Amino acid sequence: MKNNQKFLSGFLLGAAAGAVATVFLQSEKGQELIQNARTGIKDATAELKNGIENMDSTIESWINKGRNLIAEIRSRSNNTKDVYDYEEIFS
Repeated sequence: MKNNQKFLSGFLLGAAAGAVATVFLQSEKGQELIQNARTGIKDATAELKNGIENMDSTIESWINKGRNLIAEIRSRSNNTKDVYDYEEIFS
């Protein structure tokens, strides 16, 4: 096949696919699909915003758990050198 024929075939196939997609998206099922996608995107955005807003408290919770772990290790261990290594991480 010549390059022109390949280009024309690809162009026509793309145009046909675009036409089919346009007809589908304008149908009732296509509009339902678009609405579901919008709802999903809004829900995901809300969850992301909520996660970002709660990030500070989540990190603070992890830090407190680490500090509690260090205190527990310190109370059970005679070797405090290792404990100070962990303490640097959570300070």
